[in-house]
Amino acid sequence: MKIVKLIGFLLLLSSCNQYLGTVEPDYIPKNEVEEVFLNKSLALESNDEFKIGKVFYPVNKKFDLNKPFEIKKIANIDINSQFLILENEIYYNKKNDLLSISKTDFKENNSYEIEINKDEEIILISSLDSELYILTNQGKVFKSAQNGFEIILDLQVFLSQNTISQSSKIITFSVFGEIIEINLENNTFVTTGNFAINHGITNTSNTYPYNNSNVILYNSGTLIFLNQTDNTPETNYYLEDLNILSQVGTFEEFLDTPFNIDNFFYFIEKKGLISIFNPITSEILWETDISSPIVDYFIDDERNLFILTFNKIFIFSSQGYLQKEIAHSQENPFNFWTDGENLYLANQDGISVINLNGELINSIREKLTDFLKFFKSNNNYYFVDSRNFYTLSE
Repeated sequence: MKIVKLIGFLLLLSSCNQYLGTVEPDYIPKNEVEEVFLNKSLALESNDEFKIGKVFYPVNKKFDLNKPFEIKKIANIDINSQFLILENEIYYNKKNDLLSISKTDFKENNSYEIEINKDEEIILISSLDSELYILTNQGKVFKSAQNGFEIILDLQVFLSQNTISQSSKIITFSVFGEIIEINLENNTFVTTGNFAINHGITNTSNTYPYNNSNVILYNSGTLIFLNQTDNTPETNYYLEDLNILSQVGTFEEFLDTPFNIDNFFYFIEKKGLISIFNPITSEILWETDISSPIVDYFIDDERNLFILTFNKIFIFSSQGYLQKEIAHSQENPFNFWTDGENLYLANQDGISVINLNGELINSIREKLTDFLKFFKSNNNYYFVDSRNFYTLSE
């Protein structure tokens, strides 16, 4: 009996070469497939009235210039020069010399020779109670004295270039994964913990707050969470969770430290991946792969995310919809900023100003070498590349 039923079932299937069910008399079949799982960040919205909000992160992405300006070279520097901009003076180093110049006319006021080794580099210039402090990558701490600088601490360890300044303390990281807290008030230091170092490129990154922690990148692949009270490391698996849940790829080399807004971390990967992820609820608000290396970014207070690539600027809404896709013709841009209305793109030929339609508004010609660090002090703007120190003048 089972064999008979099986043969009957197979015969029924073989006869099913037509649609089974009822067909409406006026039905006309359509050769269309509806895409159910659409990545909403790829759907460009028509938004001619879009306006740039107030810059939220990073804070140094906002120009307050409403007049034409030009770039003025102040001084020649080294690729690893560090800067400290105070009320009336600017301090910077060239190799082992610390120089101070006036913020009024940029003339040199003083010069000090710091006694460091030939292969030793200054990684931080800091101040506390009118005293100057210098930290080197070989763990030496110098303090200003009557006739120059004297060494007050020797950590006897090699340090990464990323540091966190906290009032009277400096948080630094050794090449072996140690977190070191330097107290400038009593000239002491303590190791607060250790962390595992992942593969990555060492570069300068921002420090962002998250609940009771500070978040920083040790390198492009190593994310560190520090307790704000005692600077001890906090263990979590946020990145591991993201890489398990994400459907756009593996996040392993970050453009900058992920920042948190409304309990969602903004993970921006150099190769073009973006994910807005809540590590507590494991919710991904939105994510996308723009299939192009990301050069720079900023986000405004309306949660619009601005992404710069080598030939376009993408503007994503807080929910991941593509507000604008702006083509630009600036070859190999380093980074960009905004004045709240237009966008400023820097490359080796200078700074170009474009509107949100991609139209060139202005161009300031100056030979620049690479990524520009940006400083603002008392409504004055300063730029640094690997060779020169600049200011903006109207």
